[in-house]
Amino acid sequence: MNATIPRWRSAVLATTSLFAVGGCYSFAAIQGDPMVGTDVRATVTDEEALKLSSQTGQLSRTFDGRLVGVTDDSVFVSVVTFRAVSEVSGSRQFRQSLVIPRSGLEALETRELSVMRSTLVGALAATGVALVINQVVAGGSRDDIDGPDLPTGALVPIIRIPIGR
Repeated sequence: MNATIPRWRSAVLATTSLFAVGGCYSFAAIQGDPMVGTDVRATVTDEEALKLSSQTGQLSRTFDGRLVGVTDDSVFVSVVTFRAVSEVSGSRQFRQSLVIPRSGLEALETRELSVMRSTLVGALAATGVALVINQVVAGGSRDDIDGPDLPTGALVPIIRIPIGR
């Protein structure tokens, strides 16, 4: 028995797996002082968010960035404040270092690779590749193909481009 999946379901699965790719990382609370250069998420109090909004241009209680310094009474986090796409040099981003006093800091977390999410994304990607191979190489479902009855295993192009008309 040849179990096949219609092409529209393959496309839906491939699109769904693309949305899950960004979920491979999670944030975990930091115990003690982190190393300089690690990617961190700083959650600040409401009062500190108001003070920092004049520097960043947006009112936010969480700041994702890179830790550039640690002292006894504050942490220094470099955050992206502006991103621009340039045709010459690709994308360009502007960073700004924020001084966050420990009294205004509610939580400091570090970005870590999530094994469970990464495994899920890998399984989705492998399933998507298997579905594409099934549809293109093995012939896939013949229910949505107009034209002559093709033998199983015949290559059916996904995109048809007429040449020589």
